[in-house]
Amino acid sequence: MSIDEIREEIATIDAGIVDLIIKRQSLAGMMAHEKVKAGRPPVDPAQREQVLARAVDRAVEAGIDPTGVREIFNRLVLMSEEKQRGCMGDGNLP
Repeated sequence: MSIDEIREEIATIDAGIVDLIIKRQSLAGMMAHEKVKAGRPPVDPAQREQVLARAVDRAVEAGIDPTGVREIFNRLVLMSEEKQRGCMGDGNLP
């Protein structure tokens, strides 16, 4: 594979990652509505830790940097929490 072909494949993967983030944010909005119905707060520290642990475990299994993966997933979780707060009327997002 040439450098240009590799870069093209990486760009395709990057677009897919953004699409998955969009889907994740949409699900966070749905989660917010369910949490409102259940009378639960937008942030669940135990669930946050489960998500992070699951990502780190997968990174270790795959032989990639678990610290970097944890940082990425921490940011994803923070984005989801902010989305949920916004949907619940207590955040910076619509």
